[in-house]
Amino acid sequence: MRWRPRTLRGRLTLIFALVTLALSVLVGVLVDVQYRTALTSALDQGLETRYLAAVQQIAAAANASTPKPAIPDAEAFAQVIDRDGVILAGAPGALRLRAVLAARELRQAARRRITLESTGPRGERVRLLAGPTHTRGEVAVVGTSLEEVTSAQHRLELALAIGLPLLAGLVTLVGWFVAGAALSPVQEMIEDADAISARAAGQLSRRLTVSEHAGEELIDLAHTLNQLLERLEGALEHERAFLDDASHELRTPIAIARGELELARLQAPDGSDTATSLDSALEEIDRLDHLASSLLVLARTRAAGPPPRARFALGDVARSAVQAATAVSARTTPAVSVTVTGDAPVRGDAAAIERAVRNLVENALRYADHEVAVVIESDDAEAVLEVHDDGPGFPPEWMQHGVSRFSAGDSPASHGGASLGLAIVDAIVQAHGGRLEIGDPEGDTRAAGACVRVHLPAEDAELLPARS
Repeated sequence: MRWRPRTLRGRLTLIFALVTLALSVLVGVLVDVQYRTALTSALDQGLETRYLAAVQQIAAAANASTPKPAIPDAEAFAQVIDRDGVILAGAPGALRLRAVLAARELRQAARRRITLESTGPRGERVRLLAGPTHTRGEVAVVGTSLEEVTSAQHRLELALAIGLPLLAGLVTLVGWFVAGAALSPVQEMIEDADAISARAAGQLSRRLTVSEHAGEELIDLAHTLNQLLERLEGALEHERAFLDDASHELRTPIAIARGELELARLQAPDGSDTATSLDSALEEIDRLDHLASSLLVLARTRAAGPPPRARFALGDVARSAVQAATAVSARTTPAVSVTVTGDAPVRGDAAAIERAVRNLVENALRYADHEVAVVIESDDAEAVLEVHDDGPGFPPEWMQHGVSRFSAGDSPASHGGASLGLAIVDAIVQAHGGRLEIGDPEGDTRAAGACVRVHLPAEDAELLPARS
């Protein structure tokens, strides 16, 4: 898997660095080749001038009937060879001992000028220009050492090898700051979005801001996102108003219906079919009343602002929630033992967390066979409160969607009534920057029962924005 930076700024800087490095290598190669070509061309021009001077001197000596060809006095590296390879003249003296041209090269030089590199009398690399003198079939050779040229080439390559990477690093550093400056409006938009998300209830009217100098693309993006926020604001307000109004409007007819049914029940003989039907209707009225109350709590929870940062002990809150839940359940269900173990300091709204824990415990008491366990653990990152019962547990088909949709199950025995209560718990936990977990993602080790975990940030952690 290929690595790449996580941030857009890092990716832009990496691309900038790679392009700069590639261009630096390309420029370095081109400069090196051009410099080598320029030096070689300058050498060849000098050799051409010296070769013509040597040919003229040899021709003048031949016209003067000089017994041996004459080499110009200023010549430091020259040789005259006849067609048989015999050295007729040479300067310096070492060139009178060994011909610098091989037999094949001598034959080519007797017909036309040739340029080649060879080994000098002292073993150094030399560049030679050889050609016919048009006098008795002789060949004139002039040469120059390549040591200075090679040294200059190496100095240039060393300078390029040091300078170009430094230049590429400097340009990359500049690119990092340029990318940061170009993306600073995006960072401002991210901060605004975080602020809106963290305080959604009280900041619904807030919008993303971007400087007019940020560029048309970012301005258009901010405008589009602001339009999206407006639509989301309208949808959230509509949902909250509907839940609030519905829960309030249902309370009155429910209360009237309960009163009428209770009055009718007092007049019906015990054990009659009418009494049985009225008792069943009263149970349904109680469920409707509980549903209306839960809707009101859910609407107010989602509409509330960020929770306070008060410090409290999660264990004390859990014990208080268990006491309230067991007091209610003792009137309708058989005795079930509830234990609370562990503790952890957290920050937030203690009353809201107590309501969430009470919902979980009440639901566990409703379906537990003998016991309910509340276990609290913590580390440096988070505190975890787990509510586990030994009842039938959540059905597998419900587990597939329970966390995301809180769908109702097929029967009360399978925790079907838990959906709205878990929705309230999830809203409270999300407002505190935590998360709700049904069972263990890797498989619960317990043989039976339902397990619900509440993950909350540790005491020193910042409250995270509620997840949508």
